[in-house]
Amino acid sequence: MVDISVKNLCFSYPGADKKTLENISFEINKGEFIILSGRSGSGKSTLLRMLKPELTPHGNLQGEITFFGKNKSDYSLRDSAADIGYLLQNTEYQTVTHSVRSELAFGAENLGLPTGTIRQRIAEISAYFSLDGIIDKKIDELSGGQKQLVCLAGILMMHPKVLIFDEPASQLDPMAAETLFSTANKLCKENSMTVIMTEHRLQSIIPYADRLIVLENGKILTDTKPSLLSKKLFEENEYINLSMPSPMRISAALNLSDELPLDIGGCRKLLGEKLKLPPHDTNYEGETRHLSKSYAIEAKNVSFAYDKSGYVLRNFSLRIPEGSFFAVLGANAAGKSTAISLLSGLLPCRSGKIKIFGKDIKKYKDSDLYNGTVAVLPQKCEALFAGNSVKEDLMNALSGSFLTKEIKEKKITETAKLTEISHILDRHPYDISGGEMQRAALAIVLLKNPRIVFMDEPTKGMDPLFKDRFAGIIKRLCKSGTTVITVSHDTEFCARHCDRCAMISDGLCVLEADSHEFFTSNYFYTTAANKTAREFFPDAVTEKEVIELCLKNLQS
Repeated sequence: MVDISVKNLCFSYPGADKKTLENISFEINKGEFIILSGRSGSGKSTLLRMLKPELTPHGNLQGEITFFGKNKSDYSLRDSAADIGYLLQNTEYQTVTHSVRSELAFGAENLGLPTGTIRQRIAEISAYFSLDGIIDKKIDELSGGQKQLVCLAGILMMHPKVLIFDEPASQLDPMAAETLFSTANKLCKENSMTVIMTEHRLQSIIPYADRLIVLENGKILTDTKPSLLSKKLFEENEYINLSMPSPMRISAALNLSDELPLDIGGCRKLLGEKLKLPPHDTNYEGETRHLSKSYAIEAKNVSFAYDKSGYVLRNFSLRIPEGSFFAVLGANAAGKSTAISLLSGLLPCRSGKIKIFGKDIKKYKDSDLYNGTVAVLPQKCEALFAGNSVKEDLMNALSGSFLTKEIKEKKITETAKLTEISHILDRHPYDISGGEMQRAALAIVLLKNPRIVFMDEPTKGMDPLFKDRFAGIIKRLCKSGTTVITVSHDTEFCARHCDRCAMISDGLCVLEADSHEFFTSNYFYTTAANKTAREFFPDAVTEKEVIELCLKNLQS
């Protein structure tokens, strides 16, 4: 049974010269788990919104879309609200009431369901998702992961036939993401719900997928069972080679089997069959960067509480070398964002001591601290945009300077080129993709020429291609003397690019080390490549390292 059918779909935004989607055709069957992937700007988000009638963007639309046998024009918005659940990337835009209980009831009430039915469904969904502990809490008291769970539960209150997820793991730590993906798979397999998901973090989700649809330049590059993805595409297509999970990339590079393994265990088994045991050479000699012995930031015995409910940070201590790319990792609600808010001066340090370039942070005036010393790229980067175009916001970032208009234009042009946003300067900030908005926000921050840049989840919404280019931008900044500190859940990115990493747990810094040492010393909180090959190559943390060591051993 076909739930959704798309035939010869073409779409372009008003005034655009190029089509965002071109000749898109596919069918989605009842109970399928579909992953929609592609680099930023490939048309994923636009296509996803086409599959939820009330979210269809304004523009020139051609082709045919049918929902459960009904043409889009004959499919009512009420039916869409009941049949198709859509979980937004940013749940801040999806919650509409003040409490968890009322949020759960909201959709069902708007469908006109009887009060008794709504009460029964709230009880059922609360038990299913273990929400009893937060059912009477206010929405603004919840963590990001809890808000997302409540939004999903509210959608499921309406018993939808199709669930659409728009990058649902972008703000979740790895464990919370695993839980969400597992839940989506359970809903699909046990309740015959059709699941359609866009996600850049494919490592944990690919094993659940029935099909993988990859878009490129508004067209379908491939539509296949993930294990049958063409190995030729790994060689010819940069996006495929960088975005697919580690087991698939390792297997494709080493030609381990006809079908690609989708999980770590499958790839580990194939490696064991291929390699001679014990391996001849297990040491990976990577590039070592010698960091400054001077510190951009020093925190000692810092404690902080928002209220009397308890400390978020307790005796927190950390030293960050000048010119380093430093990552702060840990679970949701561990205290990471609070830590960088204190280190950047956004929150007052009342207990303990924080120094910036050897000077007590309390002795800095805000005018000195935030003009050439410290800049912050927030997780909700939308807060940096107030203009009618990206360029207007970039110009506003230079409004307090005494630069001439010509020099401002030159700086904007150079920064836009650096962050790869030249093509969206005339677009409204809210008409661009999440990855493009993140890059534009970074451009705003860089125009301040700060010596220290704090970033809260900077890679969310970025495709793997731009992550590598983004890392190149950061490394150039670090080589010029800028210190970059990021809070991140993206273990693969941090392992590949960061100089040092720290883990926060329960308000304490429990581990701080060189990034390679950090990930090899962890057993669970490490990269997929390390988990895949550590019994052969315990010092390898990236796919590149595993592949190179495998080739070295196979040739010996």
